[in-house]
Amino acid sequence: MIGAPRIGIELGERTARAVRLSRGGWRRQTVHAVELEWDRGNPHDLVNALQAHFGVSGGRIALTLDFPLLFIKQVQLPPLPAAEKRRILALEPERFFATRGHELLIAARSDDNLVVATQEESVAACLVALEELAPVDLVEHLPATITRVLARAGVRDAAVLRDEGEKGVGLVIVRGSRLARARRVFGDLRAAAVALRDDPAFSGRVFLTPWSDGGARSVGAAPAGVVPDPLPADAPVDAPFLPALGAALGLDLDARTAADSSLAPAELTTRITRRRRRQRGIAIAACAAAVLFALSSADAWRARALGRLERDLPAVRERAPAALALQTEIQSLEQEGQTIAAIARERPEPLRALAALTRGLPAGAYVRALRFAGNDWQIDGYAPNAARVLAVLGGNSEFGDVHFLGATTRLTLGSRTYETFALAFRYAPAP
Repeated sequence: MIGAPRIGIELGERTARAVRLSRGGWRRQTVHAVELEWDRGNPHDLVNALQAHFGVSGGRIALTLDFPLLFIKQVQLPPLPAAEKRRILALEPERFFATRGHELLIAARSDDNLVVATQEESVAACLVALEELAPVDLVEHLPATITRVLARAGVRDAAVLRDEGEKGVGLVIVRGSRLARARRVFGDLRAAAVALRDDPAFSGRVFLTPWSDGGARSVGAAPAGVVPDPLPADAPVDAPFLPALGAALGLDLDARTAADSSLAPAELTTRITRRRRRQRGIAIAACAAAVLFALSSADAWRARALGRLERDLPAVRERAPAALALQTEIQSLEQEGQTIAAIARERPEPLRALAALTRGLPAGAYVRALRFAGNDWQIDGYAPNAARVLAVLGGNSEFGDVHFLGATTRLTLGSRTYETFALAFRYAPAP
């Protein structure tokens, strides 16, 4: 349900923290946060208190369980699918966990040995009561929620120490934005820091929650201890409410990803699956209706456009002959212009040829007669050196195919001797 309110609840042994998001996303939203005391024997009081703080019911709920409600172990099992691992662990839970006579809800992954479980009776009544407020779509353990909070803040490798006071310290190790280790250290923060130091999976920063200066000093005073930081609070809530916010944001997970950390009972899992299928069906139906509406709108638009064309067609037909005649005339003029340009390019230009010849003749050379046909020219004349006339004209790019038409003869004019020449060439004017 896009845009529906989302409620994330961190459920501890006696304390519950809840965050209500009125719109989707990490930012740009209205956020309400509240911390309440609750009694596992009377979960309806918690529901009534939440309804009093958050107003009307509705939306979706995500629940994350704190360390005191969890059993966490590294269990050596054959490489099996997660569902098969959960089935094996549920058959004889006493072999793996310190519990007897209790049904367990188990979260396991196929690619490692981390197993997290909780007693079903610890949360079953609370889940029934919460569903009166809104559908519960996610039940997970706190280590998975903390991993999501760090990933939202851009932290890929880190360890988180969750100080539970007399009940010990919850330890979470994240590698590459994925939960790598989780355990509960029954001791103080100093003992937890030592356990963290000895864990080969640890690398990166250390965060302490809830933050206290004394707790930070205890962590730093441990052998090879490190200086912890508060949880990154890149969110519209204070640091104590980050796990509840992370649970609410977990409602955006796909079903396969959520299954890795799910502690939902089988009946609730079935209801969640049915709700998601129903929502998917509604979304598909809405999408199909939108497509049909778009297609019908397109058909109506095409019909209107066709009607306008049919109405305008008679007027267009009346104007068409004049337009076609004008187009034909324009094409004829274009062809005529192209023909004139071609003729002009091929027409001989005697004046330009004479000017080029005047510039090109060597000094002392004289032309007595000339003839031309198109670009083919012949000249007769005399010069002190007829061969030089041939060489000079032949070296000019405007004259091509320069050659003698006959033999040269010598003659004397006054006191000087000349050679007669008869040359032919083709005039090719420069562009």
